[in-house]
Amino acid sequence: MLVAGLAATAMSAPATAATSNTWTTAANNIQTPGYQSATVLPDGRVLAVGGRGTKAELFNPTTGVWSAAAGMNRARAYATATLLPSGKVLVAGGFDGTVPLASAELYDPAANRWTLTASMTVGRLQHSATLLANGKVLVAGGNLPSGSYAVATASAELYDPATGTFTATGAMTKPRAVFTLTPLLDGTVLAADYGQTDLYNPSGGTFSATAPLPTDIDAISAVRLTDGRVLAVGGVRGSTTASEIYIPATRTWQAAASLNYDHIYAPWNEVLLADGRVLVVGGFAPGGYSPPFAEVWDPASGFWTLTGQMANSRSSNFGTVRLADGRVLVDGGAITVSYCDNEGGDCYTFPTYTTEVYTP
Repeated sequence: MLVAGLAATAMSAPATAATSNTWTTAANNIQTPGYQSATVLPDGRVLAVGGRGTKAELFNPTTGVWSAAAGMNRARAYATATLLPSGKVLVAGGFDGTVPLASAELYDPAANRWTLTASMTVGRLQHSATLLANGKVLVAGGNLPSGSYAVATASAELYDPATGTFTATGAMTKPRAVFTLTPLLDGTVLAADYGQTDLYNPSGGTFSATAPLPTDIDAISAVRLTDGRVLAVGGVRGSTTASEIYIPATRTWQAAASLNYDHIYAPWNEVLLADGRVLVVGGFAPGGYSPPFAEVWDPASGFWTLTGQMANSRSSNFGTVRLADGRVLVDGGAITVSYCDNEGGDCYTFPTYTTEVYTP
């Protein structure tokens, strides 16, 4: 995820320019496939972490090549990765194959080194995190261990880079997992899923309920538009082609045009393009396979249009970031190979190692 307010030093453009509105395959595959995240570093490279192991990798947008980075201390599927003002990356929580993790670590791009930092107050997977205007990181929700199962939590906490510690903050009004935290222009943070919406106030350290989503959708992806509004799409339950717009000035939602395809279970798959349009990638359709389609929403017309066809479909957690030159990198994730229902169950997937780049 790109973090607003942190400017990246642009690397030079690729040697061969691609045709607009098309996808091209990267020079080599990634080695950290499903259930991972990607973060654009200040020098323009992309850090990919997570998946089912401790591997970390770096993508060079100039050459289109992935290379190995130093490995993490723990395997972290479904972890969060947040770029800090210092240029380091905080990776928190995740799943090591046994339990949700409370531990967190920092990646230093200059030294290519990982160091453990203080642990969170609880172990989390499929949670969300975002950088606040004060430089702290808000971490909220996710699934916690509960016997042999995991249950969603409403708890939240703050990471302070100055002290390297986590402290509890106010809880959300309902438990959430597989959702997005979207910082608004006034410094508050929007948390939305399954028809319910909260606003986090950093000055008071509290969440409060705001207008509910018009459509009951969860596991959504949300991105702040250039004018400060928020576009939310996707989901698992409810109308999976729905898109909604949150208007901060009135704290209300309004329906937007429906997508052309379902984008079920593709959280964090929405990217704001340099020209103000929005790209949505991945997910799967009810009762079927993952379609290899992406769509672009134009705020001027209010409609969705299809991009050129992708080489591979993908769903679940995968890296989706806008590069410094305006292109979009998509990597990892999973390919659905058999039936998936609308509730997110009975879904059989295998990880994909492929990487593609979208040229708007």
